[in-house]
Amino acid sequence: MTLSRSRAALLTDVFELYLNDHLAGAEAGRARVRRMAEAHADLPIGPELPGLADQLDGEYQRIVRLLEELGLRRLAHRQVAARVLEQIGRLKLNGRLLRRSPMTPVLELELMRGAVNAKAGLWEVLVGMAGDLGLDPAEFQELADRVPQQSGLLERLHGEIAVPAFEEPGT
Repeated sequence: MTLSRSRAALLTDVFELYLNDHLAGAEAGRARVRRMAEAHADLPIGPELPGLADQLDGEYQRIVRLLEELGLRRLAHRQVAARVLEQIGRLKLNGRLLRRSPMTPVLELELMRGAVNAKAGLWEVLVGMAGDLGLDPAEFQELADRVPQQSGLLERLHGEIAVPAFEEPGT
């Protein structure tokens, strides 16, 4: 079946938006984890976050290259919106003004676990489409296979700090 030119253009536009939305999410995620690594370096979770941030940086760069390889546009306004939303997400009225709330790293780990799990869909779509796009599906399968380890790391780190965050100091 041959797609009409307008139908093919529509599908290309939709796929371009899809990849740009994932790029925006990757931008926000890598920035959040990098900031978490710095802000929570003094917590038990701090030492493990830079490695995750490096992985997320690599995935972000892969999506950038993918857009280039496929001749699709990078929609900068979507990344700007992601950066703004990520920064707004840092603002919490927690009644502590200049002090970090113990709930902040708990919420951030929960947010990042959801984001990491959500990106699995991108890699799965690309595994399925790789052949038609002239790409190696094994590369995207490897990225998909990494998601459970990343999610497991975030889950373990969450488990280390979640309950203590809500306990009275010294108990």
